[in-house]
Parts: sequence; C-alpha cells; structure tokens
Amino acid sequence: MESTTLSTTTLNKVMDFLNKVADTNEDTEFDPSEEYLVDAIKIIVKEQHKTSVTEDFDVPYIHPMITIQKWNKELKQIVSEVISERNSE
Repeated sequence: MESTTLSTTTLNKVMDFLNKVADTNEDTEFDPSEEYLVDAIKIIVKEQHKTSVTEDFDVPYIHPMITIQKWNKELKQIVSEVISERNSE
C-alpha cells in the first residue's frame, strides 16, 4: 500500500468521520467544517489507486456523501491500513 501525503492526525479524523457517517443512512448533509475530511477521503482513494471509488467520486450528479456511505466499509479498511502502515514506519 502506498503512503499518503496526509498527516496521521487527519487520517484519524477521517476514520472518526467515517464511523460517524456510517450511521446516517444516505444523508447527504454534513457540517461544512468537515468538507476537508471529504476532500481527504478523495485524496486517499486516489493515492491508493482505488479506481472504483475514485470513479464514483467523479460522477458529477452523485453527492460525495452517497459515495462515502456506499463505500464506507471499504473506506474504513483503506484508512485503517494507511494508519497502520504510518504507525509502523
């Protein structure tokens, strides 16, 4: 797995965000102050070459939160692996 340019603090915040939105069931609302976490998720999937998820984010008429909820389990696994890799460095 490739390393990410994001800080460990941001990665942990992304994981917290993913855990929180897992319970919202297709709610596309999120606090505007959390938009950087949505952007961070997009960066992670691009850096990790997760093309299916990246393609979903690139569909213009689908809200990013729908993609995050659709791929939530996989996104948590990806972020967890990146955090583990970062901690082992």
